[in-house]
Amino acid sequence: MQKQITLSVIAATLLFGACKKDKNSNPTPAPTLKVPYESLTTTTNYFNTFKGTDSLTSVDFGGQTTRINMLKEMDAYLKTFTTGTISAAKLKNMYENTGSPFSSATLNTATDKTLISKTAQSFAAADADAERTRFKAYFDTMAAVSAFASQTASTGVPGKLGSYLVSGKGFEYGQFIQKGLIGAIMLDQISNIYLGTEKQAADNSTIITGENYTALEHHWDEAYGYLTSNEYYPKKDPADSTKWLEYYLGSYARQVNGTYGDPTSIYLAFLKGRAAIANKDINTRELQISTIRTSLEKAIATIAISYLNKTKTATTDAAKFHSLSEGVGFIYALRYAHSAKINKNKSNELMDILMNKANGFWSLTNADIDNARDQIATTFGISKDAVVNH
Repeated sequence: MQKQITLSVIAATLLFGACKKDKNSNPTPAPTLKVPYESLTTTTNYFNTFKGTDSLTSVDFGGQTTRINMLKEMDAYLKTFTTGTISAAKLKNMYENTGSPFSSATLNTATDKTLISKTAQSFAAADADAERTRFKAYFDTMAAVSAFASQTASTGVPGKLGSYLVSGKGFEYGQFIQKGLIGAIMLDQISNIYLGTEKQAADNSTIITGENYTALEHHWDEAYGYLTSNEYYPKKDPADSTKWLEYYLGSYARQVNGTYGDPTSIYLAFLKGRAAIANKDINTRELQISTIRTSLEKAIATIAISYLNKTKTATTDAAKFHSLSEGVGFIYALRYAHSAKINKNKSNELMDILMNKANGFWSLTNADIDNARDQIATTFGISKDAVVNH
């Protein structure tokens, strides 16, 4: 009887082992990904990679392209001080898209698209209004200073300094407006709005009526549209290999290359995040959001440091004040990063170091510039000597 029991136990053990071996030798196959991550490269075509059930691209960010074109027209108008006085009313109309202020009829009729509504949109209402008021005040000052474009600027006297228009304190308000809106619109919309919690909680199972994408897919693409309108990033002009085809945030993030950054990593994160949405892979998507946010914030910080460094090698006041104005604009923009390392209060503090002298930039010393620059460098772990090609 004992022998019989022993044999039974041995048989059962062998059978269990065999079953276990069979089970392990046939593991459940990994799910097939709709968009395999390993297929994505720096030259992958964003539009062709993501398609709807109709086999057409599911990528659409027309609203973002429209607003960037509005800023281009505003930017071009700011430069017309050489031929006449700038109108603050016209600038405000461009900002709010009222009164048909654009040369493009397409922009004028896009009345549901405005720059003001997207400025500081992630901020609390009162704070957002304060930032929008800031830009309107810049428009007023730009118009007032443009009345003196025929004279040469000097301490306390507005006018032209080289080819630039500056206030009596040496401030180039055109740069405050352009660089400020890069942060207040483009960085804010990417990092805080479209890649933010609310938009990224959108439906990803139902195709929007009349479209070929889900709400979540569309939100991701709208973020991409504030970086570039091209099929990959960055993109050289096929007609001139010395030129690139990005504007504003996309252009400056591209310039932070080599030692200080890699713009292709931003593109790969956009690609992989969009693929993760198609693959229903939330964890991978979240990792890409983190990469995009961190990379863009660091790029802007590096550009700010670079401009401050260029002021110290400038050989004319015109070049120095131009670089300072651009640097100040980017320091302002840093407040719009997600969980900003340099938040609104710190941004204001750094701007005050550079702007609050009695005679503005005319009174600024290299020690003042180094003070602001070094704080940014320390905060981000970037070399204080960083200079990029812009």
